[in-house]
Amino acid sequence: MDGGMHACVSHKAEDGRLEAVSDHVREVAEMAAEFARPFGAESWAYAAGMAHDVGKYSAEFQNRILCGGRPVDHSTAGAYELFAHLGAAPLAYCVSGHHGGLPNGGSPVDAENDPTLAGRMKRARGGALPDYHAFAKEVEIPAAGRVEFRTPPDSRDGFACAFLTRMVFSCLVDADFLCTERFMRGGAREPLSTEGLDVLRDRLEDKLASFYPPETELNEIRCSLLDACARAAEREPGVFSLTVPTGGGKTYASMRFALRHALAGSHGMRRVIYAVPYTSIIEQNAAVFREVLGARNVLEHHANFDFDDAGEEGDALRLASENWDAPVVVTTNVQLFESLFANRSSRCRKLHNMAGSVIVLDEAQMLPTKQLLACVRALAELVLRYGCTVVLCTATQPSLNGLFERWGCPVREVAPDPQGLHERLRRVTYRFEGALEDAELASRLSACGQVLCVVNSRRQARRLYDMVAAEVPEGTFHLSTLMHPVHRERVLKEVRRRLEGGKACRVVATSLVEAGVDVDFPVVYRALAGIDSVVQCAGRCNREGRRPLRESVLHVFEPVEPYSLPADVKQKAALAKSVLRDAGVLADEGVDPCDIGSPAMVAAYFGQLHDVRKDWLDAEGVLGSLENLRVERLGEFGGAPIPLIPFKDVAERFRMIEEGSRPVVVADQLIADDLAAVGEGRAARGAMRRLARFSVGLYDADLKALASAHAIEPLGGDAFVLIDGGLYREETGLDVSGAGGRGLFY
Repeated sequence: MDGGMHACVSHKAEDGRLEAVSDHVREVAEMAAEFARPFGAESWAYAAGMAHDVGKYSAEFQNRILCGGRPVDHSTAGAYELFAHLGAAPLAYCVSGHHGGLPNGGSPVDAENDPTLAGRMKRARGGALPDYHAFAKEVEIPAAGRVEFRTPPDSRDGFACAFLTRMVFSCLVDADFLCTERFMRGGAREPLSTEGLDVLRDRLEDKLASFYPPETELNEIRCSLLDACARAAEREPGVFSLTVPTGGGKTYASMRFALRHALAGSHGMRRVIYAVPYTSIIEQNAAVFREVLGARNVLEHHANFDFDDAGEEGDALRLASENWDAPVVVTTNVQLFESLFANRSSRCRKLHNMAGSVIVLDEAQMLPTKQLLACVRALAELVLRYGCTVVLCTATQPSLNGLFERWGCPVREVAPDPQGLHERLRRVTYRFEGALEDAELASRLSACGQVLCVVNSRRQARRLYDMVAAEVPEGTFHLSTLMHPVHRERVLKEVRRRLEGGKACRVVATSLVEAGVDVDFPVVYRALAGIDSVVQCAGRCNREGRRPLRESVLHVFEPVEPYSLPADVKQKAALAKSVLRDAGVLADEGVDPCDIGSPAMVAAYFGQLHDVRKDWLDAEGVLGSLENLRVERLGEFGGAPIPLIPFKDVAERFRMIEEGSRPVVVADQLIADDLAAVGEGRAARGAMRRLARFSVGLYDADLKALASAHAIEPLGGDAFVLIDGGLYREETGLDVSGAGGRGLFY
């Protein structure tokens, strides 16, 4: 450490090495500025880096780090310097939150002990902080210059201001983590990959070369789509749609577009982010990408991925998951969007690495409508000011062009003729059957050799399964989320074996089979739901195109029995029925086939859905609270007004998945050691992730029923373990009704 015995210390390593505060802040500032360079905010990030640890110059903090004294607030000092002396309120948010997370702005009336930025600034103004002013002898905090956006936002655009603040915060906290880690370890971490996107593009092209020249009609269609992606990749960055029916080869097509587009012209993009709604799809896509692009070039990041099982790349992948420092990131919508609205440093570290990315949203129709406006606005912001391109990839486009155009990002289609592509790849005939009682439906299913039936209620799935299994037990299966993931995988393996062998196979399931589950039935029954769900279900019928169109039928029906369903499901089913009625389908129920999956029908459905829900597309007020920021002066500070950004509140309100269910772990020999370790408080890293694969999610009413019957015990956190093994059936999973509860809800 330079500066002799009198230099103030920022970090102390286990081997006794000391790092001077002045060295640390300069290193962080330089790295943060480099991170912010792709979006022109170098001076902002540099100033934040120089200011973030000046509070460590207090005697109290030095006593803390060198002698184990009491904890000291060292973050507020740098925030105060930026706020009060340099007028850089956005950077004050970043520095004040670089450990605890971005705070709410608060209000002018906040007290000194409030955890808001306003409260903390008042505390600093009142002299409540330890004296840190010795920093001025060694550290100069520069004024932040202008951010050189390609498309400057309106000065009154509160969302753009909050977004930029969060992006600079990302640069600061990631640089702080990495520089601290480098000092403590005595060296920088090894990068996950050193190969450029050009190498990955060439590997993909080598793989795709084997598809040419196409020898079948299906391969001709797929190659024509690949060619269209290659041509469209040369276009200017922005928002694209890639409308590809099941079987069109969208996985390879979308990656071809992404890699070529990233490298085209002067785009200068740095990575591909591939986001999907379900972990089952992630695992399939990531496996394909790893095989073609190389294991160290693909980061698979989601809650169920076990880095301990990733072989020699496991540690490097785990570190890269902290900030998405990888050429290709395959992740969930939850990870992507909740990070974009997060306030905690651990969730925000990756944000700056989203700049200059091609972001592919697979199954784009799965974006939740209650957060739709906030999601679209965040994507538009990334496109307009952070050098990104967004690709909406699905067979059922959710009609988002109007929303993207609101923020200056019109959607351009990659596929040259979506309607023609749909007709050429159409493999299913749809028939609307009207109302069907369970007894009639079970009779039809029992008479089929191979058939899939998908319903909206776990209760109905269980009832239908019991009725069909009583009639034809051999080859009849049940699939629902009342079965843990490992159990479902085991059943699906047997289902695929029987389908491929031409044996009897009747499956009654909930919607979990509609995406990411590769099964191929000649006949499918689907309870009326949103048209996107019905079309997704059609992807399980004649999936490989081996049977004639007229012989591959998806029967859409309405249940007669009054099963309790979530309001969301009921509304989507009602809208789908309205669209079918407008198309003249309901007049001839079960007689003439209809093309429910046509792009026109899908567009009509999403048009009605967004119109009906127009007042609920920002149900939690996330977008509204950021766009309509209060801008005020903080009394005694004078100076320019500052935006009071509710970072903490927004992070708490933005949830892609509704909270409510809690996991119940079903004991199994494969997880016996992990269960014991968790119960004894000595769980190794990854134990809870492994237990999750043997868990069933239950809501409070059913948990209470199981608890009253002494069938479960707390496992730690929100989790429980099932101790009454008799309640879990090999055929249907967990049966809560056996514990005296109502059971089998949705």
